[in-house]
Amino acid sequence: MNKALIPDDGSMYLVLPVPFRSVDGRLYVEAQAANGLDRWADNFSTLTVAAPVIPEPLLSTIAGFVWREVDSLEHRSRIVCQPLPWAYSPKAFFKRYKPTRNLIASTIAASQHLQFAIGGLVGDWAAVAALEAIRQRRHYAIHTDRVEHELMQKTASRASSLRRLKIAVEAPLMKRYHRHVIQHCSLGLWHGDDCFRAYAPWCKQNHLIHDVHTKQADLITDADIYLKLEDIRSNPTLNLCYVGRLDPMKAPLEWLAAIAAARDHGIKLQATWFGEGSLLEAAKQECSRLQLGNVVRFAGFIADRSELLTHLRSAHALVFTHITPESPRNLLEALVCGTPILGYDNAYAVNLLEATGGGSLVPMHNTQALGGLIASLANHRGKLANLTQQAATAGRRFTDTAVFSERSELLKRYA
Repeated sequence: MNKALIPDDGSMYLVLPVPFRSVDGRLYVEAQAANGLDRWADNFSTLTVAAPVIPEPLLSTIAGFVWREVDSLEHRSRIVCQPLPWAYSPKAFFKRYKPTRNLIASTIAASQHLQFAIGGLVGDWAAVAALEAIRQRRHYAIHTDRVEHELMQKTASRASSLRRLKIAVEAPLMKRYHRHVIQHCSLGLWHGDDCFRAYAPWCKQNHLIHDVHTKQADLITDADIYLKLEDIRSNPTLNLCYVGRLDPMKAPLEWLAAIAAARDHGIKLQATWFGEGSLLEAAKQECSRLQLGNVVRFAGFIADRSELLTHLRSAHALVFTHITPESPRNLLEALVCGTPILGYDNAYAVNLLEATGGGSLVPMHNTQALGGLIASLANHRGKLANLTQQAATAGRRFTDTAVFSERSELLKRYA
């Protein structure tokens, strides 16, 4: 790889799938991604970030986004935004491919460090950037937070026959494409153990990472832990929650089945799902069928992050039913809030808990076992209190400043 002609200026070029939004000429970015840009800029002299601009009519299709104006970023003077075309159809992609790749190529040539967050096939400019970096014989990092080809295959059973056919064609193509760009990268940053296990065999320099946007101030305090433990011991009603989208990869109908199984053990509980998504109406119908109207509440999407963390802190446990190889941030945030995580066994959750504990897992799709676990902890509050203390200990590892600093050192060394 040729680094001789690259200026030693501490600059980084970052290509993301998380979109920009353009309103009257002003750029916006999703709030947590905005925090990530500032944390990267803490560690690099300049940051050029490229992302597609989402068409306004499509905004209603993405639930749970809070937009933040780019000009409000803490390090705005050192962050250069590079809007890219929204090109997720073959026609749009091939029409915009040449001029967009030329733009990417010139930015790669002018940047010292390169990081590309891949996540798709057609329209994935990060993967195109990796192809260009290979052509220029440059070191670069690949960063991803889910095994996209496996995720497509696991959700195909609920898709239409036409969509299943499309997945049958696209998933293996995506796997080969991603394998190519990962085999040529100089650094793999894999968010969560599921990604690490899938992609590490293709890359020589691998690191397991966690995308964290919690602040030091977000960590549950000792005083709040004491009050929480008192509530666990004295409150006859178990307070459960989940934070995230109601979509197939979160399996909300299985979540409801687990809550119903816990209820059937005769315990008192309340369970709240914070979020919106494509399965909201189906979940409400299933809630009615299971006669959970007095137990389950769908609270909708909460844009205020501090309010959401308050709800997480007050919950006795976060219950999850994730069925795809992804690394959802809500499990990290629950631990930061001193809230045990109870759900399906997967590599990512195991990795979060193996050092200090802070939760308990059951086999995937076993809603009866998950309901039994919830009921057991409701009846043995001392065990739940121990998991709460363990969760608070585990959560202290996860603050944005610490993890972005560590990751930046890896990028400076290898990419």
